[in-house]
Amino acid sequence: MDLPGMGPDDKEISFTPNEWNHLVDEFEKREGKEIAKCVNNARYLAKRDIADEQIKNGQVVTVDFEGLEYME
Repeated sequence: MDLPGMGPDDKEISFTPNEWNHLVDEFEKREGKEIAKCVNNARYLAKRDIADEQIKNGQVVTVDFEGLEYME
């Protein structure tokens, strides 16, 4: 089976605890179908959790349009 995060010769795939929690939720929502979509969604949701935590902790960089123009 071809899953995101797995190479063609891989027989195992690993998840962080947060990814695993989201994966279980996705399996329940899709009744065990669309496994690749469940894996993708779980990984995406886990990344959003990290981003949300970084925002709460003030660990984000904000740039205004002038800053973006300067970077060009």
